[in-house]
Amino acid sequence: MLWLTGFELRRIWCRRSFLLGFGALLVLNVFLLWYANLPGEEKPGLSSYKTVQREIAGMSEPEKGEWIHERKETMDGVTLVQEVLMLQAGDHEMGEMFAEQALEAAPGVFERYYDTYQNGTYLEWTDSFWQERALTDELYEEWIKTAGYGEYLRSVQENQNILGGIGIFAGEGEESFSSRNIRKSAADYEKLTPEGISWMPGRAVTHSMENMGTDLIMLLSVFFFVGYLILEEKRKGLFFITRSTREGLCRNIAAKLTALMSHCMLTAFLLYGVNLLYFGLAVGFRDLNAPLQSVAAYRESSLPVSILEYIGLSILTKGFVLFGFGAVLTAFSVMAERQALPYMAGMLIVGVSYLLYRIVPAVSNYNPLKYMNLTGLLKTEHLYGGYLNFNWFGRPVSRLSLAWMTIFILAAAGITAGIRLFVRGENFYLKKRRFLSLWPFRPHAGLPRHEGYKILTGNRAAIILLAFGILIGWRELGQKLPVGVQEQYYQDIMLTLEGEINSEKEELILAEEARYQEAFAQIQKIDEAVDAGELNENAGESMKIKWYAVTAFYPAFSRVWQQYQYITENGGRFLYDTGYLYLLGQKNNPFTVNLLLLVCGVIMAFGNGMSMENLAGAWNLLGATRRGKSSIIIGKTTVCVTASAIFALVPFAGRFYSVRGVFPMHGLAFSAADIPYCRQFGLALPVWGLLALHILSQMLTLTVVAIGVLLISYWRKEPVQTWLFGVLLFAVPLALKLLGFSAAEAFSLYPFYAWTGA
Repeated sequence: MLWLTGFELRRIWCRRSFLLGFGALLVLNVFLLWYANLPGEEKPGLSSYKTVQREIAGMSEPEKGEWIHERKETMDGVTLVQEVLMLQAGDHEMGEMFAEQALEAAPGVFERYYDTYQNGTYLEWTDSFWQERALTDELYEEWIKTAGYGEYLRSVQENQNILGGIGIFAGEGEESFSSRNIRKSAADYEKLTPEGISWMPGRAVTHSMENMGTDLIMLLSVFFFVGYLILEEKRKGLFFITRSTREGLCRNIAAKLTALMSHCMLTAFLLYGVNLLYFGLAVGFRDLNAPLQSVAAYRESSLPVSILEYIGLSILTKGFVLFGFGAVLTAFSVMAERQALPYMAGMLIVGVSYLLYRIVPAVSNYNPLKYMNLTGLLKTEHLYGGYLNFNWFGRPVSRLSLAWMTIFILAAAGITAGIRLFVRGENFYLKKRRFLSLWPFRPHAGLPRHEGYKILTGNRAAIILLAFGILIGWRELGQKLPVGVQEQYYQDIMLTLEGEINSEKEELILAEEARYQEAFAQIQKIDEAVDAGELNENAGESMKIKWYAVTAFYPAFSRVWQQYQYITENGGRFLYDTGYLYLLGQKNNPFTVNLLLLVCGVIMAFGNGMSMENLAGAWNLLGATRRGKSSIIIGKTTVCVTASAIFALVPFAGRFYSVRGVFPMHGLAFSAADIPYCRQFGLALPVWGLLALHILSQMLTLTVVAIGVLLISYWRKEPVQTWLFGVLLFAVPLALKLLGFSAAEAFSLYPFYAWTGA
């Protein structure tokens, strides 16, 4: 039996095609981890969490509390300053009234944090106000939950009505579900104590273990494995031979199911091990031996386990759930007459489970349907990191107990059905497949059209480019570009000034400059009066508030003043340039990530571009045709270069749409020199010409990548080696640049792709 199980595992796991497919799933998992955790305008990056981990290392719990309280107080103060300035910038009575109310509600806060806001010293973990505020609020909320864990436990025992909110159904009477649920909940929490609780940012643990992408990849691996385990042997008709051997009935299917169990466990530990390694390197873990409730997201757990034990339990549970699903899929595979039917049944199970999880409310009479399905069972953060009792005919039943019962039933049903169907011996041969194509092949008289069909449709390059295009476009369209108070002021005044200079615009600028100089002079007078003892410090700060509200916008006005000085000396026109700065990558530069995604898409799409004839042994035949080998190569190159150039337009189009919705972009016919940042390029072009040159350089960069991939494909004559060398040559330098190795930029195409953002 053990020998037969080992044979089944070796037969599949030692196959080159399976290893390549499973390796691709691992790479896809890492890619999704990286992509899902990219920083945004209001989303801090993982490096920020790592900085926090380093800062709290060695702190005691009281010191952590003081530290996070101070950070929260600073960010609240800075936020108040920004809100007051934004209200005062409106230049209307309503804004002034709300600003005064905000100042009265928090006396002394504006004066205390005004300088901090102006010089930006509040940015300790991130690069923007929005990211810093989001991270501070997240950490503070986590600390509040963890620090209040002792009080939470005491409230459970002293005032059990609090736990009535955890129960799903409220009721009255001594023997109602609600009363039983309250007593059961109190008993389950009774064994817990706040001893050993140590607050830590939960990002590394929660994002490692709560990953729907990884769960989906695990399910894909089961489809992959069962296809080799059952369907391949049915396709070849091998079951008719193996069943006739001495151990061909029960031991055969038992060995296959045991091999499936081993695969599921190994897959769960490998994929989630990769997750833990990724977040361990990117963020870092604190004390994994601390109680699970040290992670704020799992405070409601009633299990007396450590974080490490929770991780182990979660992975084991996912492996068992995976095996239960795989056993059911195996039974469908043994029963099926056509190869597509088991996959369709598996996808139906996955789809219905996800739909139930999404649409069934957590507080309804049908909430067991939400959690007792494939999707709900894979979410072990609910099973071990939360607490819930179901109403089972008036009796509280633990979600965890019912989940394990469901897993056992699922596995038992799959095993029983698989063995019985295999022993019965029906449908052991797959009927021939009937291919139904939406785009049937038709011979093309034109060679480029024919090669385009082969590469884009036959070789699935169009699907790959479409998938990466959607990924890139979705990222750009989903970018949040917040308009701060300084930018709002700059936008208002520049849209008023836009165009040729005239006496009215010049008068407006000079009046603004005089207003700022007066404000600076008044602040200086107040400071001198305080220094001379004529005013006390508090009175002086109160008097300076209204002048601070004026000078706060001077950094934005200085951009206007610089344009004014340039125009008066060299000529030109006023142009609101912020939108163009985002578009050209000078602000919120997206080019490294976009180029990396574009490069990966081109490598995957065209890695088999030249080698597809080698794999089919067709070059000898094609080389003897009238057009010859060189014409075919030219046709392939034309198709790949054209597709890559069009593909390069996706990130620019998405970014243009998202930026234009926030920052107006006028004056396309103006000179590029009217954008102060673009004067360094020294190009006598209109704005539309500069944008066209920017787009053209990005298209040319990607065509170079396409040509390079085709050359590697022609050299290596094998797609896997082409993908490997293509990634090493074009993608690895960009990945190293993202990791902070700036020297890697010199070995990449980034300087040519992103010359406007340098």
